[in-house]
Amino acid sequence: MNKNSQPNHKIKKNQLFDADYVFIDGMSRCGKATIAPIISSFGSVEHFKNRNIYGRLLMLYESGDLNKQGFKYLLESELINDVWSSMIGRDVNANLHDQSSIMNSPKREEYISRSNRKDGPNIFSKITDEIKQKNLIFPYMVDDFVSISNLLSEINEEFKYIIVMRNPIDLIFTSFRSGRPSRIGIDPRFFGKIAFKINEYDNLPFSMLDMPEKYGQANPLEKCFLVIEKQLTTYLNTNLLNSKNACLVPFENYCIDTEKYIKLFENFLGTSRTKFTKDEMIKADIPRKKDNDTFSKKANIIFENINEEYILRLKNLCQRYEAEISDIYKLNSIKKYPKGTFKGISIDAFSEISEGTKYHKGKRDNKKKNILHSS
Repeated sequence: MNKNSQPNHKIKKNQLFDADYVFIDGMSRCGKATIAPIISSFGSVEHFKNRNIYGRLLMLYESGDLNKQGFKYLLESELINDVWSSMIGRDVNANLHDQSSIMNSPKREEYISRSNRKDGPNIFSKITDEIKQKNLIFPYMVDDFVSISNLLSEINEEFKYIIVMRNPIDLIFTSFRSGRPSRIGIDPRFFGKIAFKINEYDNLPFSMLDMPEKYGQANPLEKCFLVIEKQLTTYLNTNLLNSKNACLVPFENYCIDTEKYIKLFENFLGTSRTKFTKDEMIKADIPRKKDNDTFSKKANIIFENINEEYILRLKNLCQRYEAEISDIYKLNSIKKYPKGTFKGISIDAFSEISEGTKYHKGKRDNKKKNILHSS
């Protein structure tokens, strides 16, 4: 059969384990890493996984390089393999420096003990029963799954989503500070993101395939804006926000009123916090204080270094976010600085306004002030 033709066959559906699957979903730099360890500290919740394969499958499907049934089969297979591997201590992350490592879980002894389980028909039945009896919940940290929520519901209508959203000013600021535009397709360590090419426009993220010229001609900060405008609009427009299977978490609100959202998570997941949850909150440095001064500086440095058209579009995006998601930070409350104060863009200049989060052996370095915009 010609590999470019439509297949005349169907791939048989995989049977997922009878468990609860939770996708902690949000755009890159939205704050998911502050939420996932808290969720994993709850009763019956496994340690969260953060695997690039899920993002790559989404990018290939959205770009048209992977068809629908291929995507569904591979996603099902990866979920089954992830659950099975977790339950028998195989292919687990034991890197001391990763938040998603079992070594940084308060339940690490339990996970380590699973490596004594020998694979076979008998243990498969026992583990299947164990998952069901304990009502185990498996959380996954993912990007942009809201864009394919209808497709995911065809795999399992009971998938749950914790949708993390964040003010576009913060998203653009942290994206640029982390060097996103200059890394995709260039930095060999940034292999989790697929780079595309259309004619002379190289190193395109999948979300920019419909506007390669605009993206290719933009400066690095404007590139961040274009990606975030496109993706955040998808989140704002998704019907998933109205679903019983989804829980919306504005990052700004979560950091300030953490207790409210922990109670929300308990109700949404049907489980409760444990003695470990408070420790994870301390590690995550939450709750935090509102910091309008830092937010103002972030807004000013962005507005001074993107073109007039993008300034107007960003302001409209911020206003929509304020009206529909969170008004903790408002454009009309930012401090105005003299024109030229923040002219010129560099990662160092952005880091002087607000440093990126640093971790040591999977734990957040909390030496900085306890403020909302320290991440």
